[in-house]
Amino acid sequence: MSASLVNATLSYRLVLTATAQARDVVIAGGMTAAHASRPQQDQLDPRNAPQLHRLESVGAGEIIEVSGDIRLPLAEITPIRHGSAALFVPIVRLEVTAVVDGQPFTMRAAFVVGLEDGAAGQRLQPFRLDLGPRIYPKISQRALTVPAFA
Repeated sequence: MSASLVNATLSYRLVLTATAQARDVVIAGGMTAAHASRPQQDQLDPRNAPQLHRLESVGAGEIIEVSGDIRLPLAEITPIRHGSAALFVPIVRLEVTAVVDGQPFTMRAAFVVGLEDGAAGQRLQPFRLDLGPRIYPKISQRALTVPAFA
């Protein structure tokens, strides 16, 4: 994760294991900022996210790894204010669609991303935007429950 004067950028690596033959696999995703002033649906729903990857087909049992960057303009982040600190809690939303056995297949996931505080299982720490441009090499993620509306 990095924060520049223009964007927050997350470099990702996603590993998918196909349990059945799939074709027309599309991976879409994006990043947003968690904030209590925004409806949960806006923060977790990956529909209409930009396409990140497209695969013609994936064989049953095949493991696919894709990677890339997701950018969020700083102007689109509503920071969480804590005293003089401007905090950013990224939420990454992903959607995988495909055709499996002639039927449409959709899988959605969302993750909160943050800084590890050292102890396993501890709450992730937010990123501080008020400290200027930075690179955060040691980050982690926690899966979120994606509600039925997403």
